[in-house]
Order: sequence, then C-alpha cells, then structure tokens
Amino acid sequence: MTYQRIILSGPSVDGEPGLPDALVGLADESLADLSAAFDPCPAEYAGVGYWPIQPAAPLPPNTVSIGRDREIIGGVVQWVDELADASRPTGEEINSERDRRIAFGRTFTVTGYGDVPLQGRIQDQVNLQSRLIAAQSAKALGVTDPVLVIRDAANVNHMLTPDQVIELVSAGTAWIEATMQVSWDMKDGVAPFEDGAPYDYATNEAYWP
Repeated sequence: MTYQRIILSGPSVDGEPGLPDALVGLADESLADLSAAFDPCPAEYAGVGYWPIQPAAPLPPNTVSIGRDREIIGGVVQWVDELADASRPTGEEINSERDRRIAFGRTFTVTGYGDVPLQGRIQDQVNLQSRLIAAQSAKALGVTDPVLVIRDAANVNHMLTPDQVIELVSAGTAWIEATMQVSWDMKDGVAPFEDGAPYDYATNEAYWP
C-alpha cells in the first residue's frame, strides 16, 4: 500500500507519495489524522494525515494514459490518469499479430479420424505441402489405406489416408488464407473495418478465423 501525506485543513495533497519510517505499522485509522492519534502530537504531524492511495479507475475504451497523478476525490486519495486517444494499430502491428496466429496454428477435425493440431510456420507449410503432393499421388494410384504420416504441433504422428491428408492440408491452407485476408481488410479499411483497424485487433477473437 502506498500512502500520501495530506494537509487535513484542505484537505489537500502535500508532497510525494511515501510513509515516514516512524509511522510504519500504524493502522490506517491512526494515520488518517495524526493529531487525533498522538497525545501529545509531534509538531511535524499536527494537522497532517497519511491516506492510502487508491488505484486509478480503469481506462475508458480506446484511450491510453500519458501521465498519472494523485487527487482527492470523494474523500479518498486516488491515482488519476491523464488520458489521450489511443493510436490505431499500425500495419506492422497487424502483420505481427497475423503472423503470430498463423505460427501458433489451430486444431482441425479430419473426417473419420479426429482432431489434429497444426502449426503454420513456413517450415510447417512446406512440409504439409509435400505431404499434400504425396497424398495426391497416392490417391491417383488408388491408395485408400492410412499410409501417410502427419506430425502435428505436439510432435505426435498421425497415420492418415490420402483423402484425409488432402482434407487436412486443404483446411489448413484455407485457414491461413482467411487469416491473411483479415489482416489485409484491417489495413485497407474493408468491411467490417470501414472505421479503421480496431484497437482490440490482437485480443478480440471475433475478428479472426
């Protein structure tokens, strides 16, 4: 807990935050009015109290704090933020969030098999495309057995049929393309982002596939 020296006749804030060592351990009730707490009261504490500083109120949407100071509001000392409008995310920030999501990947459900978690890093995309080519070749030869290995994001191997590999890689590719499209729409102001890239672009899952 941080305390603020208060001139009680105001009341008004006095000096920087902090509690003198000699007062450490006193209850908040005693600190609030040192003249009432001490008998006799040392001269340096006459008419003075030390009040706990309450946290600042949550920032309103789409704002940032550019400074913070202490004020007495409703009889308590509180940190108060000086507010400014938040900046819209830059193209580089949107690209970074897009790339983070693709690299992290997601889980895809394969018909007749189940869930397979995949990452979308460049090396993952290259490996999966080679698996897709192998699956297409095997399918052309009439192979229907689970003979193709897909290693997932958790380093677990999955034996899939050619059709299952084609389904999985196609779903993963479509998801990457959809994620890319969202980032382009945010930067270009395309619906539903006509008002610009949203401030909560990185945390609102509703924007992303």
